[in-house]
Amino acid sequence: MFVKMIGVAMNQGCDIEGTQLATAFLKSHGIEFEEEIFPDIELSEKNGIKHGELIADVCMRLKHKVKEVLMNREFPLIIGGDHSLAMGSISANMRADRAVLWIDAHGDVNTPETSITKRAHGMPLASLMGYGDMRFLDIIEPPFLQSKQIILFGIRSLDDPEVEFLQQQGIRYITMDEINEKGEQSCIEEVLGHCKQFAHTHISFDLDSIDPAYCPGVSTPVVRGLHPSVPLNLIDQLFKTVSVSSMDIVEFNPLLDNGDGMTILKETLKIVNRKVNEVTYALNIEE
Repeated sequence: MFVKMIGVAMNQGCDIEGTQLATAFLKSHGIEFEEEIFPDIELSEKNGIKHGELIADVCMRLKHKVKEVLMNREFPLIIGGDHSLAMGSISANMRADRAVLWIDAHGDVNTPETSITKRAHGMPLASLMGYGDMRFLDIIEPPFLQSKQIILFGIRSLDDPEVEFLQQQGIRYITMDEINEKGEQSCIEEVLGHCKQFAHTHISFDLDSIDPAYCPGVSTPVVRGLHPSVPLNLIDQLFKTVSVSSMDIVEFNPLLDNGDGMTILKETLKIVNRKVNEVTYALNIEE
């Protein structure tokens, strides 16, 4: 098994300049991609969601690419780009036996009706559950994600309709207040326990989950966030404990970074590559 890096040079989901430059910035630092996906800027906007048609097109192409990588028994690692790309990366493998871990400052469960900004990067998780713009739902297709598959970590910025949605759906979301109160390892153990119930896990890692004091290079920073060691430790423990089958890393904005975000991103890539190689070695030994 090999890690296949897929870059998505898209910022239209957050509509903030810089996130679309992440893949080019990484390439300039010697990081290679199996494939890059670029938005078709000629696609028109319809029905109120900013750049909805363009985002749907990108997510459809990403979905097909991730499916191809999975069919070849490789590990897809998607680098964004804004978080709306998760509609493509996750919908490529909508198995009922797969957990989804959402590491983020935000809930991303707004809908076209509840969103104030009409930005798609605040809607991907709701869309993956079947609550969203029809252009997005046509890409995702049933069966949609079920609430029992999902766990959120590092949450500290929720709109009132998002709180209502998460509570009505019974989705477990671990807030920064809980992490500070219960301790890092206790909350990590809860995530591990959740993911152990499923055969596979997808990790969706938004760098804005980290406190901007340590990672300023994101488009929508929120103060009082995670220390970088926490998500890195969580990701490392997940690979040791469960079968992680795919991952995306999103919202890196090199225009706002001071070098710290890049360091965290590179460290994450090292962990993923090392862990996937360890799994491959173990499989070879067993064979």
